[in-house]
Amino acid sequence: MPYPLDPSPLDRPRRRLLHAAALAPLSALSGTPAAARSQAAGVSARAVQILDMSTEQQELSRDYSTGVRLAWTELARSDTSAAGISLATVQTDGSPAGLEQALAELRDDAATCVLIGSVGDRLAVQSVTMARKLRLSIAHVGPWMADSRHDGHDEVFCLFASREQQMRHALQSLEGMGLAELGIVYPRASEQAAYQNELQVLLQKLKLRAKAFVPRVGDDWAALAEQLPGSAPAVLLFLGGTLELARFSQALARRGLQRYVVSLSDVDVPTLMQVGSGPSVPLILTQVVPNPQTSSIPVVRHYRHLLRQLFEEAPSHISLAGYLAGRYAAQVLQRMRGGYARDSVLAEFRRRPAVDLDGYRFNFAVKNRGSAYVTQTLLTREGKLIG
Repeated sequence: MPYPLDPSPLDRPRRRLLHAAALAPLSALSGTPAAARSQAAGVSARAVQILDMSTEQQELSRDYSTGVRLAWTELARSDTSAAGISLATVQTDGSPAGLEQALAELRDDAATCVLIGSVGDRLAVQSVTMARKLRLSIAHVGPWMADSRHDGHDEVFCLFASREQQMRHALQSLEGMGLAELGIVYPRASEQAAYQNELQVLLQKLKLRAKAFVPRVGDDWAALAEQLPGSAPAVLLFLGGTLELARFSQALARRGLQRYVVSLSDVDVPTLMQVGSGPSVPLILTQVVPNPQTSSIPVVRHYRHLLRQLFEEAPSHISLAGYLAGRYAAQVLQRMRGGYARDSVLAEFRRRPAVDLDGYRFNFAVKNRGSAYVTQTLLTREGKLIG
């Protein structure tokens, strides 16, 4: 079932409300038996995107889904057999039980031949484990998964740079500080439990000690910033989303605590600029795709045109990533020229074919990921955006 947007005008700027309206017609599968619906509609093949629509993930999920839908609009207009593959979404509440129910239904739907663009990171990681538990053998293409624990899985096809690749890129700019310790700010205790082992291994590779910070039950991000000890490391890795980063950095600024805050690709820069970050707090923001507003790469220019035409939505790094993921999946499916059974689709993606999307290339040359591209933006103490 669809999950409503938080109505707070502070947290949902006007462009987000437009975005919500544009996404209202999404095809949702949850609620009735999938196999019966497929037979009734005569659908022969379907790609499905699973979304985490919990309060803290719905912004990210909607943006990434917008990009995938843009790509599928192009596929539908093409003169290929793959144009007959429909795209549907399943919205979950972000709970493991909700995800397991959705995957069980998709397992029993013979029309579902591929999962594309599962989002966010927590849901994408859990979907791989749960699919194995449910004996659902299916291609997971372009999940929003910075977590690298499933990079070697032969049913998972991650397209963008991992958390490790992003962190290495971001920390390069701080090498002159003699960094020995990194503070890790987790959104919740559940994320700390899920990610701390992976991050411990990564920090050992980087020869860094770690100090974890997580909000207490009932506290928000501002409270966490206010409670941060003066001994906290000079550089903090923030693992929350856009609005959470805004609140956290604003509270740091009010307190006058000077720290560099590194955030990874879950943060949408245009939204952060619109909502406002804390003045005097330098932010380093990594992104896994080119600048969606200024890049002259042909595929990015086409994305901007299509986005204006269909959604009246401002470009974002996250929806651009969704668009590139959808385009990659569509091109691989077009090569098959029919016969979209689940096992044959999986076999085709297992080839991990290289694809050039009008200037942006996926080639799986680095650690089983389609691209190792990372760039970063620095929001300076003076509020200037660099990079």
